[in-house]
Amino acid sequence: MDYIKDINKARSKCNRIIGLQKLSVSGLKIPSPIKIIEPLSFEHYRNSKKFSKELKAAITAAFLKIRAKNPHRGVYAGRAYFVPGIKHPPGPRSSSVKSGEIILKEVKKLFEFAIKNKFDQKGSEIGVILYPFINPKIPFGGGCITPSLKNKNLAVIEAIFGVDEGVQSFPHDTYIVDFHKKLIISRKVEIKSRCLQVSSELEYQTMAVPKQLQATQVLRDEQIFKITADFRRFTNKYGLHRLEFAVQPEGIYFRECVIFKPVKVEEKGLKIKASVLRISKPEDIKKIKQNNRVIFIDPQIIRKRNMDLLTSLAFNIVRKKIILYPGSASTAHAATILRERGHILVFVGKEIFKSGQKVDIGLKRGQLAVLKKYDS
Repeated sequence: MDYIKDINKARSKCNRIIGLQKLSVSGLKIPSPIKIIEPLSFEHYRNSKKFSKELKAAITAAFLKIRAKNPHRGVYAGRAYFVPGIKHPPGPRSSSVKSGEIILKEVKKLFEFAIKNKFDQKGSEIGVILYPFINPKIPFGGGCITPSLKNKNLAVIEAIFGVDEGVQSFPHDTYIVDFHKKLIISRKVEIKSRCLQVSSELEYQTMAVPKQLQATQVLRDEQIFKITADFRRFTNKYGLHRLEFAVQPEGIYFRECVIFKPVKVEEKGLKIKASVLRISKPEDIKKIKQNNRVIFIDPQIIRKRNMDLLTSLAFNIVRKKIILYPGSASTAHAATILRERGHILVFVGKEIFKSGQKVDIGLKRGQLAVLKKYDS
């Protein structure tokens, strides 16, 4: 019985698995080997409420194979969910796991998350991805490359020291590149005083960037051109996508890709003045009332990858809300679940809002934005 398959042998409707397969077929550098814990494994777990001896042995064997080929790296365990009606279902994640016992707990956590949030509905596929964790540490970094909304020949690269999730929460570099002419059109090099790094098997921590690096460019020009060349090759084959990357001494790895569809602003007439309710912990969700129209997601939730809280927020608010979300549209992929549940997203970059603070929201250069905020 095949509880686990190699990435190139898996047949799945899950966007994450399909994305990794596309990256592999395109010849881009990806973590290797990648193992897929199949939906059949989840069904066995759900039916018996525990891992069978055979399933436990299969997961452990896959973990050991990955570690054997990557002795200096831990193993990542991530969601591989397909849920009808939800394009990008969220889930918890691990990081650099080096213990067989812990990897079993991480797989269990991913299965239990799917059960708790009722993702295991008819037609769903609940699986788990295992692969060697690519862990950029200062002075290496990561980020994403996205098609430009203004010019089909341009791409936007956002990069930061440490892991790529840092671009959702901290000041980071932005490079605009003409990938047909191999030309950097513009570069915005921010002061990067903080970033995210994996500090242990399961923890992401905010790290201070050394002063001598804070004002330096995260990516060298040749790395920028390498990323854009790979991006061009990929998009020529599969169309517009957002690709996430991580830089290592031996090269640039691509860890995920998502089909890129510009979000159309449907709330063209939206212009309101309202008070903000800040969500920082699960208990705050209970405070949301009908008249709370504007919700601010505390950046700590994003930094800590608290998918339980974001999912609970998305599924437990009946009325449509305006969500003030840290980061930008190109980096805030965890926010997709909120949009899919009918809420309106307003990306606020690095701005911080307090509960009770009044804000004006409306269109700015064709995008929803906070036009003004008042002292509370």
